Amino acid sequence: MTENNLPFHVVHSVTRGGTTFELLEYKPLAGSETLAIAEQLHVLNKAGVHLRQLRVRLDKDGIRTEPGALQFSKGRIEMESSTGMGEGVGGLVKGALAAARTGETMFKPLYSGTGEIYLEPTFGHYWFMQLNNQTLYADQGLFCCSENSIQVGAHRVESFSARVAGGEGRYQTKVMGTGIVVFRIPVPLSEIMELTLENETLQVDGSFALLRTSGIQFSVEKASNSLMGAMTSGEGFLQTFRGTGRVWIAPTQSVYQRMAGLGVTRLT
Repeated sequence: MTENNLPFHVVHSVTRGGTTFELLEYKPLAGSETLAIAEQLHVLNKAGVHLRQLRVRLDKDGIRTEPGALQFSKGRIEMESSTGMGEGVGGLVKGALAAARTGETMFKPLYSGTGEIYLEPTFGHYWFMQLNNQTLYADQGLFCCSENSIQVGAHRVESFSARVAGGEGRYQTKVMGTGIVVFRIPVPLSEIMELTLENETLQVDGSFALLRTSGIQFSVEKASNSLMGAMTSGEGFLQTFRGTGRVWIAPTQSVYQRMAGLGVTRLT
């Protein structure tokens, strides 16, 4: 089957070395014999919502993915388990400790060889990010896949207040190195704001800060030092980011969450 005869087209592509990440977008789904599904698809198609899928082309190269992300592969592809934290006993111990603390799966599949890898399709959104000898901390669940050159592990949130009241759990995902990382994001990429801090403070009311660079410290603080100030401001605790670096936030995420609360079905 030629590319023109496939039910999707490539809307975004990034190549580095022997690895090409491609975002596929499907044509409007035709539906099934189930009436309820047909009704849902009619609404989706009318709204212009498309099914998306990540395809990775490998040429004697490798990628690491979240467990369970693979839908199918074609070619000469081999899979092995990897902690994502380096080789040897040290990486194994670090991976075991991170898994025990976070509850995440310890081993992240490593696919290598020559061929094509297709991850599970979704109505969600993807973000292809190029790291250049950098370290990023991401909310758990955002990491999708990366080049094998990227180390993926767990980062214990520094501030006790953030671990207790931050709403993000005790650990975040740490990615570091040089290469391409793909994140699953809760809103379209066009709705994400990149904020640069120069020894400054950023405070947000809610859990919509997605990523931060290593120079940014994360904590949770009262909106005001005084009881009266906290009562009159209408705010309780704020996620607080201090330092020099970048923070990426998704201000529209709360809008979608409120819509879901009103009965709009989440598309996963």
